[in-house]
Amino acid sequence: MQKSFGFTLIELLVVVLIIGILSAVALPQYEKAVEKSRASEAMTLVAAIGRAEQLYYMANGEYAGDIGKLDFDFPGESISYYAPGVRTKNFDCRPTGTGDGVWTDALSTCNRIPRGTQYAIVYLKTGKMTCRWYSAKGQSICKLFGPVTGSQVDIS
Repeated sequence: MQKSFGFTLIELLVVVLIIGILSAVALPQYEKAVEKSRASEAMTLVAAIGRAEQLYYMANGEYAGDIGKLDFDFPGESISYYAPGVRTKNFDCRPTGTGDGVWTDALSTCNRIPRGTQYAIVYLKTGKMTCRWYSAKGQSICKLFGPVTGSQVDIS
């Protein structure tokens, strides 16, 4: 009698099925962790822009509304999205202290690119940050930071 040291087709199918199930569970969690990391990058940048806006206000009695007027070098390329700002790999960021549109309570905002994700990290005039969403995917990302209040999540 000859012994076989290979695997049967059933054994290989079971292994492939187990790997598939583990991937289906792990991949969404990995994507959430990556997006939360990206949002943390935006929180740092939006807070820096907000604090620079506060300093500009104390020195000049008005908000700059233009990232070029702020005494700080921000990473990314220059853009003009309602107001001059910067574009990083994942976000469009700009000061909003002049109170344009829905951002009357904000000093700065970073909007997620691409638009399909649609959420924004916002630095408020009170010094707190929120996550506001504009899509179902954006809402699921904002919920990673805490409980929902209206159409936003308070981060700090």
